[in-house]
Amino acid sequence: MSNLTKENFIKAKVFTRFDELYAPLLPTIKATVMQRQNEITDTFYAELSKDPTAANIVAGRIDQLKATHKIWMDELFNGTYGDEYFERRYKIGEIHVKAKIAPYYVEVVTSYLRRAFAETLVQQGPEAVSAALAILDLDAMIIIGAYHEDRMRRMSEVTGMNQKLLETLMSFG
Repeated sequence: MSNLTKENFIKAKVFTRFDELYAPLLPTIKATVMQRQNEITDTFYAELSKDPTAANIVAGRIDQLKATHKIWMDELFNGTYGDEYFERRYKIGEIHVKAKIAPYYVEVVTSYLRRAFAETLVQQGPEAVSAALAILDLDAMIIIGAYHEDRMRRMSEVTGMNQKLLETLMSFG
């Protein structure tokens, strides 16, 4: 792993004032979201199963994946978003990359979760909704970062170019 995704994670937290504005709020809204955890997770996997490609990915593993998803949801609201949190989330991205799950699914699933969390938290006010959306955005950024870094690693291997040089070249647009 290069440090690019980690650097972006840290910069995003600073830019959004995540640790100041959202991290303290997330544990306070955890119970509300967790009351709907089974419903959100079940609906999430039901929707995934309607897509032929996604259905093939989750086939025969839905119960295991649901259990993992529930742990993931629980960790979203723990209130600690440092190195260990980043490493766990990055590992999720690496697992998705190794399983050849297209980044598209990370994005559409995040969109689904954004709607589900917003609907769940609307009665708690805009700050609660904003906090939930902020952590989902950070999570998606980390997971997608694993895809980006894998692509850069593979490009480096194929071209023989140093990965840092490739990242610099790619940053120019």
